[in-house]
Amino acid sequence: MVLLFHILISFMLLGISLFPVQTIKFESSRLKNLSGIFGLVGIMVAGIGIYIGGGSSFHAYIYITFIIQLIVLGLFLLLYLRVKKVGYSILLNIFSISLVTISYIFYVYYIIASFIYYY
Repeated sequence: MVLLFHILISFMLLGISLFPVQTIKFESSRLKNLSGIFGLVGIMVAGIGIYIGGGSSFHAYIYITFIIQLIVLGLFLLLYLRVKKVGYSILLNIFSISLVTISYIFYVYYIIASFIYYY
């Protein structure tokens, strides 16, 4: 069961990191480059997390990270619906990048905590 949560959290991070690249249109070349860099970093961090993370028992950090990732996915769904309804804006683009950053922070917390509690 722990392995299932670990894989779910890793793939949720991967989906979150690739979301802005696929759905949000950036008019600025800097924001396009930033979203591409976030996508590449997400792939690398998820790969490192799958390699390093894991454990044999449930701890609170697993639940915290899973719930935060679900909340971020829900906010991305609302953001996507908002973009479809209203259109693109720079504020929505910045909000999506900040959601990816929050997701990264909690995933790094998850990896560090799993590394500490595992060994």
